[in-house]
Amino acid sequence: MNLASVQKVVKLTPIEGADMIETATVLGWEIVVKKGEYKVGDLCTYIQIDTVVPELPEYEFLRERKFRVRTIKLRKQISQGLIVPLPAGKWKEGNDVTDVIGVKKYEKPDNNPERYEKPRMPKKWYKKWIYLFKYNFLYKAFPKLQRLSRSPFPKHLVSITDEERIQNMPQVLSQYAGKLFVVSYKLDGSSITIIHSKVFGKSKFRICSRRFELHDKKNDWHRVFTDTEFKYEILKLVKQFGTNDIIVQGEAIGKFNGNHHNLQREQIRLFNIYVNGKRLNQKEFLEVCLKNNIPHCPLYKETVLNHTLPEILKESEIKDLLNPSVDVEGLVWRCVDDNMSFKVINNKYLMKEQ
Repeated sequence: MNLASVQKVVKLTPIEGADMIETATVLGWEIVVKKGEYKVGDLCTYIQIDTVVPELPEYEFLRERKFRVRTIKLRKQISQGLIVPLPAGKWKEGNDVTDVIGVKKYEKPDNNPERYEKPRMPKKWYKKWIYLFKYNFLYKAFPKLQRLSRSPFPKHLVSITDEERIQNMPQVLSQYAGKLFVVSYKLDGSSITIIHSKVFGKSKFRICSRRFELHDKKNDWHRVFTDTEFKYEILKLVKQFGTNDIIVQGEAIGKFNGNHHNLQREQIRLFNIYVNGKRLNQKEFLEVCLKNNIPHCPLYKETVLNHTLPEILKESEIKDLLNPSVDVEGLVWRCVDDNMSFKVINNKYLMKEQ
């Protein structure tokens, strides 16, 4: 789903005790708007939560929030996103206007892309000077040299990990009704992809963040891979399936990422395994992880999808399994038949994580 897109207002709902505002429904999202500003069927620009809008006069009301669009509550009504007028031009429902209006994805301070675009600054003074020269001059003057430290994510081998929110695809609730789903806890960390192959008879491991393949080993992703000795978990898969073509994807969780789960040591928990380029069915994935004692995102339950949107959102309002003192980030639903998946983020978690 695009950060900002042209969408249709599908429903307007009064808010009890409110004379000036009402709730507009776009896709599966509910957004508080000024009463009478929109009609059912109107096209508008919908800006998702967890985004940052440009510092322009029309968004001045967001200055105190540092222009961040987030989940809020008005008159006991949750509001998720912004509805604003269409930009100049001819637009159709579903058109992407993210770049047109300058919306950016919000990044947590402890999950900023800067951390994996370049390694941490060294402490020794002479290494610090080399670091500053490299990143403040050399790589800016010759951008292609940055490929020495990182390169674009290898999408030709495996997809980037980014589950779609259920509110962006509410139609699947009817399309997949009656089908069996595996539901897992969504862990609060940083995405990690590990690609295994064999070169000259020796195992080779390629480490990727959500956006990049990381060649320089001085970063959190390489560190958690090394500290957890996770290569041995992957070698279990090499042995079981009799192939060197193994790709795993998971969540790196722990102190470097805010430690929502209150862990004593950092961990990698898998949610995908690819063997010879094919993703394992989710039931087989769990069976393989349990058989080999490989860390994975915890199972919540197996269930038949037969939920309305409010019901499936309410079901995600549970406590975290690894740290029961906090709310879980959400649940990830994966269909056993075809691996179609979506995430359901816990609104209680969103309200507390602002």
